[in-house]
Amino acid sequence: MKLASIAGITFKINPVLLFLCILYGLLGLLIEVFIIFSAVIIHELAHIIVAKLMGIKVIEVELFPFGGQAKIESFMGLDPEKEIYVALAGPIISLSLAGILYFLNPSINSTYLSLLVKINALLGIFNLIPIIPLDGGKVVRALLSTLIGYKKATEWLSLLGKVFALALIGYGSYQTYFHNTGINFIVLGVFLFWAAHREGKLLAYAFMRFLVNKKQDLSKNGYLPARQIVSNYDVTVKQLLNNTRPNFYLIVVVIDDNHQVVAMKTEAELIELLLTKGPNLKLGDC
Repeated sequence: MKLASIAGITFKINPVLLFLCILYGLLGLLIEVFIIFSAVIIHELAHIIVAKLMGIKVIEVELFPFGGQAKIESFMGLDPEKEIYVALAGPIISLSLAGILYFLNPSINSTYLSLLVKINALLGIFNLIPIIPLDGGKVVRALLSTLIGYKKATEWLSLLGKVFALALIGYGSYQTYFHNTGINFIVLGVFLFWAAHREGKLLAYAFMRFLVNKKQDLSKNGYLPARQIVSNYDVTVKQLLNNTRPNFYLIVVVIDDNHQVVAMKTEAELIELLLTKGPNLKLGDC
């Protein structure tokens, strides 16, 4: 469900979060709904601000109970370092806010302020769990991508996310059956399982969207200006892909020590290498 468009960014609310907000509202907990929603918004705004500071254009943000999912114009796998900074921004601001409000609470002595402390602390800590789709998983993915490739790192951490989700569902089922208190864990587990599966699909989607945009430009104009680069074997895939531009198609001419042309790599081939082999792969190792 679309909420609003602000500064060129479309904000959506996931049906699960919307359902929880309506449910809490019907139970007479409107202030609690506002506190939870505010914490999620602040968490996600931190991601957006850091992304913009690093030159990453955010197109759309979907709000979930545990944070949000941003859709960006470029492909995040091109720069693992930027993904780390963007991913950590949310938990850092949530935990910082929780810490500040914690020290303010004794003097103010507010029940709602205490709830805001707890929500922000839980949001920050939970998002640091190293599984996809949480922020901690995105940090680990960025680190692993330099070793095993962005695609495999996503697959592994998504699988770990599904295992964690099933554990939550199992624990929630046990608590519900014996103590009637575990339904929240079941809901969270089901949602995390779906989100982990969705992340794997989004990886392929981001890659295809990146290429489809180029194909659409080519079909529309009948041609697309080429950005041609000459490279030797010692240059990495990341270094080459840093030369991609929105309205240009990258072609890399590979030469040997005698300056003889030995191969050519297209933009699509380089992105596939990044996904499967990692950003630090050298052309000589292809």
